[in-house]
Amino acid sequence: MAEALASQDSSYVFKFEDGRPIKRLQLAKLILDTIGEDKKHTAQIANEIGMSYQSVFAVIRTLVTGDLLISEKMSKNTAYKKPKRCGLTSYFNHAKVIENLKVNSSKKYKAEDFPNVSFGGKSGYENYSSNYSNTIYEGGE
Repeated sequence: MAEALASQDSSYVFKFEDGRPIKRLQLAKLILDTIGEDKKHTAQIANEIGMSYQSVFAVIRTLVTGDLLISEKMSKNTAYKKPKRCGLTSYFNHAKVIENLKVNSSKKYKAEDFPNVSFGGKSGYENYSSNYSNTIYEGGE
């Protein structure tokens, strides 16, 4: 969650309807806890938390763009839910390996530099076809 909210000003303070202040990161955690395993609309979340609709909506949009919530269009409203994480994702997470991968050098080749052969060996198509007779192409039976 810190990555999704890191670009935002962490000192930005929202206010509950009773006047209590709360920081953006704390409000994001509160919204995620309020949603739990259910699907909820922005108005439902705002009523349960006791905060204005606009404040809750602003943080929810940040969570959706950070892939911490999924928006699901319902008939009238949009419901939000937590994405289901696969248990094997943490075990087979290759993102860390890819992030640390360095390409030392790269070389580009033109297509004209390579021979035009149909059989991809060192000997090429000609040597391959001389060892094999195809009756379809040679008109035999």
